[in-house]
This record gives sequence, C-alpha cells and structure tokens, in this order.
Amino acid sequence: MFAVELDWRSPVEAFAPFAGDVFSFLLHGGDGDGDSGWSVIGADPVRTIEWTRGATRVDGAPVDEAPLTVIRRWCRERRLDRGRRRIAPFQSGLFAVVGYDCAPLFEPAAPTLDTPYQIPDLAVGAYDALAVFNRKSQQAFVVGRCAKKVAALGEKMSGAPAQPAAVTGVRAAGSTFSPAQYRAAVSEVVERIRAGEIFQANISQVLSARLCEKNTAYELFCARSNIDCADGAANFGALVKLRGGDIVSFSPERFFKVSHCPDGLSVVAEPIKGTRPRGTDPASDHRLAQDLLNDPKDRAENIMIADLTRNDLSRVCRDGSIREDEICALMTLPTVHHLVSRISGVLRAELGPLDVLEAMFPCGSITGAPKIQAMQVIADVEKRGRGPYCGAIGYIDDGGEADFSVAIRTMIATQSDSATPAMGASLSIPVGGGITVRSDPQSEYEETLSKAAGALAALGLTKDDYR
Repeated sequence: MFAVELDWRSPVEAFAPFAGDVFSFLLHGGDGDGDSGWSVIGADPVRTIEWTRGATRVDGAPVDEAPLTVIRRWCRERRLDRGRRRIAPFQSGLFAVVGYDCAPLFEPAAPTLDTPYQIPDLAVGAYDALAVFNRKSQQAFVVGRCAKKVAALGEKMSGAPAQPAAVTGVRAAGSTFSPAQYRAAVSEVVERIRAGEIFQANISQVLSARLCEKNTAYELFCARSNIDCADGAANFGALVKLRGGDIVSFSPERFFKVSHCPDGLSVVAEPIKGTRPRGTDPASDHRLAQDLLNDPKDRAENIMIADLTRNDLSRVCRDGSIREDEICALMTLPTVHHLVSRISGVLRAELGPLDVLEAMFPCGSITGAPKIQAMQVIADVEKRGRGPYCGAIGYIDDGGEADFSVAIRTMIATQSDSATPAMGASLSIPVGGGITVRSDPQSEYEETLSKAAGALAALGLTKDDYR
C-alpha cells in the first residue's frame, strides 16, 4: 500500500473539488462507534458497474453478465492481505449503492417495480486510492494500492478548500400521500395483517421539495451535516454523485459490518425499529424514551425484525455462532428516540461480504416480516419503486472487510426539467415506519414527519409545510 499524509482539513470542505464528479463519494458520519470517527473520499474509480432496469453496464459499455457475477470476480481479483499496513477501515476496494429496487437480483420472488429516478438501481466503483480522515486524531492521508492514483488524488485535494453556499429559497412541493391517504394506507396494512397475510410492513411516503438554482446536493450535505453529524444523529452520512442524480444520506442504522476476528470473519447487524420524537424538555424527553422502551407494539416490532435478521444471518454464519448482543436497546438522536438490536455471528469459512449482502438484502427493518410477502404489500400500497431509499450504501475493502448502512434519512436530488428559471434540482425525501396490528394511523403519520425533521431543518422547512 502507498500512503501520503495531508494537512488536516474538514472532510466535508475537502470534498468540494469532487462535488461535480460522477462516481465521487464522501462517507462522513458521527462518532457513535469505533469506525465512525473516519471520513472517506473516493473519486475517479478504475472500474464501474451500473445496473438499471435489468441492463448491466461495465465501464459504461453494455454486457451480458449478471452484475453480482462481475462484482464477485472483482472482489476475488482485488483481494489483498492488509497485515500491518492498515491505516483506515477502508483503504481501497469497492464502494456501492444498492437501491431497494435491486431486490430481484438477490431474491427472484421479490416484486419488481421500476425506480422512479434516473439513478442506476445498482452502482459500484472500484477505487485504487482514497482520501481518509481520522477525525479523532485530526490526521488525513491519501492511501491506496496504486502510487499513480494516490498522487493524482492528493494533487486534486491540494488547493484551498471552497466554502459552500448557504441553502436558501427551498420550496416544499407536496408528498406522494396526503395525510388522509397515508392514514388510509396504514389502515389497509393493519387489515392485511389481521387477515394473516403478514406480521408487519414498512410503509413510506415521499416528501418533495425544489432547491434554488444555486444550490446542489453538496451544499445540502454541508447544511445537513452541521445538524446530523455534529449532534451524533448519523453514524453513516454519505454524499454520492451518480449518473442521473445525487444521494444525500444521514442514516443512523448499520445494515451489517464484516470484520476480521480470531475465527475468520465476524458479521454484525444492527436493525432499528421503534421511534418516538424527542421531548421539549428533560422531563417529557425521559417520558417519551421510557414509553418507547415499554411499549408492547414497538418492542414486538423490533423483536420481529431481530428474529428476521437472525434468520438471514443463519444462511451465511457458522452453526451456533449467532448471538443476540442487544435486543430493544435505546438509541437517542437529536430529533428521535429509537429501539435498536444487535445480532452477530461468524461467517462460514468460504464466505465473505458479498455473500452477506446476498443473504440479507434488503434489510428486514425496512421491509417487514415475512420479508417477501411484506415487500409485496409495500408494492401494492406505495405503487412505485423506492430507488436508493431503503437500499444499502457502503464498501467492501480489498482486505475483505465491509460496512454498509441502510439508506434511510435519505434525500435524492435529480435535475429538474422545470422551465422556472429560479428553481434547481428536484428533491425527494422518503420517510416511513413499520406498521403492525397495533398501529394507530395518525401516530404512524406523525412518526414519518418526525423522521424527516433533520432533513427539513437543513432545508429551512418544517413539518407544517407538509401537513
């Protein structure tokens, strides 16, 4: 591996030179766990793969191979023994955005709906050099497996960081559901649960907004990172530039992480289910947190998804290795309280991160249970694909480790064809919640708006703009 130390600067400001480059990305989260103190910038991948509506393109050219076959070959060909040369969790390898609508790639029985966006359903880049930032020690490096790529990335980062423009003039533009329609959708799902079709389903609405002409996804990421990352709301912040649009994600939820351990490779998943808004004062905040911890509906919701996660992991883990490290633990974020569980295991010797992705995708916390039946209910009720939302964002390092978040608290920016000269990108803000037989339609509607609070604050909007 090659490594060059950089002068320290904010990772968000350091991304400015790449803010217009397709297949550039920034991973930048809070400080909630061991790896979340790192930020990573990637640009100029040596290989790319895109899968859109059933068509695969490698390095921009159409191919007949299935995308997972190509990715598996790349993982095998790029494998390195990191040994003592490890500087950061992600030093070179594959970065991936796996949209929710990729589900039929992993499970042929999953319902098929076209994404409503021009963004690829699946986008993967292979990166030979990355800029990595240890925010705890305030050290920055360009690292990688290719000296030429390391030098080129360092050169592009050598200029003075630009100051992003403020996000102003954003206009609310409605939702895919009116409040009454969302309440009716919840009632329909409750009836389908009572009829025995499913136990739980996660139903979402998509809030829309329009950015002003001078603002881009980069300015939006900067504005939101000042809220979510500073307050620890998002261990898995991500800004991703793709053909057809950009993704801004501030997810609190880890999908899975694969790490080396004495027995080979360990895997941990941390599904989130159960939500309450934060209180307006310490007493009400404590009361809401305790209500969440003790609520039978929310606990049942979380336990069901923990069981589903354990079942998914059993497809790739050694017999007897799966553990329930935490069940229904409290996670407190700036705008909401959540319940989170933690399930871990040891992978079978012949398997790796891509096998975990295949076994678990999509994450059960954003489908429901049983997974395939819940996905059919979602398709029936939402009547459109989800695009990147509720998919996965993360990496597979060339050393064999991986970390993926669930793409929630996510915004999708696509270029508008509006003739209005003062308006820029169209912005989609999907938010949802798990519906069980105990769900109250109005409470579920309010929960979706609580989950949108961070995004709306960054845009200068409020929940009242969508009621």
